Amino acid sequence: MGTKYCPEAPRQRMISLMYLVLTAMLALNVDKSVLDAFAMVNQNFMQTIESSIAKNQRVYDEFNSAAKENPKKAGELNKSVLKVKSSSDSLYHYIHTLKELIVKAADGPEGNVDKIISQDDLNYSAELMINKKNGIALKKAIDKYRKSLIELVDTSNTELITSINKSLDTSNPPAKQGQTPSWESSKFEGYPLIAVITLMSKIQSDIRNAESDVINHLYAQIDAASFKFNKLQAQVISSSDYVLQGNTYEAKVFLSAVDTTANPVIIVGGSTLPMVKGENAGLYKVSAGKEGKVEFRGQINYKNPSGIIVNYPFKHEYEVAKPSMTVSPTKMNVFYAGLANPVSISVPGISATNIKVSISNGTIEPGPDGNYLVRPDKVGVKSVITVKAQIDNALREIGSADFRVKKVPDPVASVANKNDGVISRNELEAQLGVLAKIPEFDFEMNFTVTSFVVSTSKAGFIVDKPTKGNRFSQEQRDLMKGLNSGSRLYIESIVVKGDDGTTRNLPAISFKIN
Repeated sequence: MGTKYCPEAPRQRMISLMYLVLTAMLALNVDKSVLDAFAMVNQNFMQTIESSIAKNQRVYDEFNSAAKENPKKAGELNKSVLKVKSSSDSLYHYIHTLKELIVKAADGPEGNVDKIISQDDLNYSAELMINKKNGIALKKAIDKYRKSLIELVDTSNTELITSINKSLDTSNPPAKQGQTPSWESSKFEGYPLIAVITLMSKIQSDIRNAESDVINHLYAQIDAASFKFNKLQAQVISSSDYVLQGNTYEAKVFLSAVDTTANPVIIVGGSTLPMVKGENAGLYKVSAGKEGKVEFRGQINYKNPSGIIVNYPFKHEYEVAKPSMTVSPTKMNVFYAGLANPVSISVPGISATNIKVSISNGTIEPGPDGNYLVRPDKVGVKSVITVKAQIDNALREIGSADFRVKKVPDPVASVANKNDGVISRNELEAQLGVLAKIPEFDFEMNFTVTSFVVSTSKAGFIVDKPTKGNRFSQEQRDLMKGLNSGSRLYIESIVVKGDDGTTRNLPAISFKIN
């Protein structure tokens, strides 16, 4: 495997930084959106942990194979590695048990760590971790685990020892206002439940990272050339497989378990890669251009112990995504029934081709560049859009958004672009009929008048003249010709039909003849 110790990965650094920012925001009494953000960070921690567990298991498998092939060379190291696995799993599951205790205390016996209801609760975590001394017990367990890891690290590797001490540090925080809070009170007291659970997930993530660093450190002590050259595999490691368009994609390409006395030749696209100093790895750099998945292939030429050049082909892919942002006015999340409502959906760092969208109460149709058309079904029932993304070969839920479903507003009837007030008889007689439209409505929605009644008062009697359609009938025009200055004309019983197939009755409009 031959990995060189590497501090915190970029993804891990990003998640840890988000946690620190959110913790600071809590001190400002920020609203529920911060609690939701903690839930997202917690989910990211758990995804990172899953990836770490899988990577660590590959190292354990390599150790197991090495111990079988050369018990004398790798047997004792494999025993040490198994102790690391046992202690790491034990501490990890102990923290998970504490998380379950806290959540079930707050949400009841059916409480679920992955779906926390009482996110803002301030009492149960402090009760279990401070009052019942579980925080002290956890601190002791972390201290014991940290010490056991450091005992396995070569004393000359001060960088790794420093990293373990830092990531698993349980010392008391600096004094504030003359008082020095304990480690456990600084972690579990005074914070909302979701923040405490997220912190405990971070500790679990730190455990898996420390575990990874130590077992890779131990693996580097095996002389791979004595037994493993027949199983060497090409490796490609990049800081991220998601790149914003316009940025640079960078990857290290190397052969695992290499003999550092022999230099491989690494070729991509016909060109030999420059070597990374001190790492026996080639550095592949290319500008990220067109959006979408990009694959590159190459081979590593390596001389085996017998002096024969052996070729190890490899391929790798990464994803280029456009820079994006989303601004959502949460109090105006409205869809209109009967219309195709446009929606733009994006997940920063994820290509649109890897985003899966679904909706309740309606249908959603994908369009170009992350745009969608939503057609809701029932008025008064929320439409919930759920977004999932393909990440690390798994479809993961990113989040959801609720939208109210409303009826398209009624249009307003008009004649000569007026719906009341004063109108001249000549202007009135010049009009063809009655129109109906929704004022200042951003959607394309047409209404057609299907019938209406024109009425006025003559000699103390009300005279009504109905018609079908949207045009004035001859009888209605004759009625309007007989109007004098000061007369009042009413257009009522107006019925319209919309593009959505609905029929509506509109209020009457009236005019005074000048």
